[in-house]
Amino acid sequence: MKPGTVRLGFEIGTGKEVDVPIRHIAVCGMTQEAGKTTALEALITRSGLRALTFVTKRGEGVFTEGRPTAPYFREQADWRFVSSLLEAFLGERLKFERSWIMRATKGARTLKDVRTKITTLQEKARGLSADVYMVLAEYLDELVPAIAAIDWAPRVALAAGVNVMDLASLATSMQHLVITSSIEWVLEHEAHTVVVVPEAWKFIPQGRGTPVKRSAMAYIRQGAALGNYLWLDSQDLGGVDKELLRSVPVWILGVQREANEIKRTLDNIPAGIAKPSKADIALLALGQFFACWGTHAVRTYVQPAWLDAVMAQRVAVGTVTVDQIRRQQEHIHREAETVARRFGVPKEATVTKEDAARLTRENETLLRQNADLRLRLEQLEKGQRPDVSKGPRSADRTRGAEGRAGDRDGARDTPPGPPADRGRGAGDGPGAATGPVDDALYQAIKARLIDEAPAILRLLIERPALEVRLERRVIEADGASTTGRVARLIRAEFLAESRRFSEILRELERTGTRVNNKSLSVALKELVVGGFLTKESVDRYRAVPDMTIRIVEAA
Repeated sequence: MKPGTVRLGFEIGTGKEVDVPIRHIAVCGMTQEAGKTTALEALITRSGLRALTFVTKRGEGVFTEGRPTAPYFREQADWRFVSSLLEAFLGERLKFERSWIMRATKGARTLKDVRTKITTLQEKARGLSADVYMVLAEYLDELVPAIAAIDWAPRVALAAGVNVMDLASLATSMQHLVITSSIEWVLEHEAHTVVVVPEAWKFIPQGRGTPVKRSAMAYIRQGAALGNYLWLDSQDLGGVDKELLRSVPVWILGVQREANEIKRTLDNIPAGIAKPSKADIALLALGQFFACWGTHAVRTYVQPAWLDAVMAQRVAVGTVTVDQIRRQQEHIHREAETVARRFGVPKEATVTKEDAARLTRENETLLRQNADLRLRLEQLEKGQRPDVSKGPRSADRTRGAEGRAGDRDGARDTPPGPPADRGRGAGDGPGAATGPVDDALYQAIKARLIDEAPAILRLLIERPALEVRLERRVIEADGASTTGRVARLIRAEFLAESRRFSEILRELERTGTRVNNKSLSVALKELVVGGFLTKESVDRYRAVPDMTIRIVEAA
């Protein structure tokens, strides 16, 4: 590959390598029909760049091998930011409301400050002003408590490869905030990093502002100098902001079936970049894309990260299909299971990263022991006395590695003794040993047998028993305190069903004095830790069914 490019795959029909420039990239195609996620994962893997992507829908199977990264949010309260929030919330472009937003955000440092300022402005507002402030207040009443209820990461922690930030449990407005903050963090602190924005039509829409659009525009204009690139993932590009798309030089186009969608996709490609025909787009199969950049428009089979280059090239040429490769892999897997059953190997459980690292270390130890035993066996065959000084602890280490597996071979449970004690085999005769067999000889013979016979490595999955002792915790609280007032709501069965933070706040204010958002958040967290409430989602709480509340009346 040329410097500054990444292998996308192989040209369909010819099998020629297709390398695309590492730049800002737009990937589109029908969901579940094109293979967009596979293409993005392959590009990230082979580019060597770090990548940050987001899961925004439940059940979304994207980047399953990625490293989980905690959500990050940085508070902002300037009028442009709040305007974009409101546009995302309403789903339409603001027209004349900005002047009211400017008044509400003047001097504010957080969204909570904005909400407090709106309360003051509402006291004197009438007519249209009152309506604008009411809409903004309603939105912030949902957003501010949700922000306060989450323990945000202090930074975006990125490791090599794919980093996945799971936002599926957050409301769309909260997803906007996290994606915006994360993009800005990467722009300000990182280099040689790709940010993948999923569902670009939703987060960077045409015709209205969103917080993500503001940060994405800054990122795409300034990031390339640092090796930071924005990769857009969208089922279609017709609803994505055109100003941003004009800055994208590489387009990876997957299958589209609807005629208008095909037309919009091709029309969005900037002038000067080669384009395929409409029919070509409609006839693409799963895993096939048109790679468009500069004067190129190449029909490409994208090489998945799990498939080697030789097989991917054969798929592109047509000598083998992906289905045939998968059937072959499934056949090998079934054969392996048959062999495992024949030798009594238990079915493996899911291996964690920690298990894999431990097995790697044990495998390296076994390799070193095998080399040592080979040497000692050669010395025995030559009639030499084994040099145990080179590996005095080999037997012990072997016992440690195999002993953890339960010494299943059974031989370890029998102490060395005369051959008669162990039973004579076919090799008994004049040349057979007549005295005790030392441990070194036993290990050498065992190593020879392992080397010449099929070996089965058994993985013992330890299943520790977890004993939990339940103790009923008691929290004493003044009935006038926030915790005490929430306890009264639990007693009144207000929280028998899942309730939002804002609902709990309104009920407390309906039945008493106004409650500070922060104190309520602390009280709810304390009750969750104490086992009195369960946190159903980011901002929803519910009372534990078998919990007891006892209210003591003052004398």
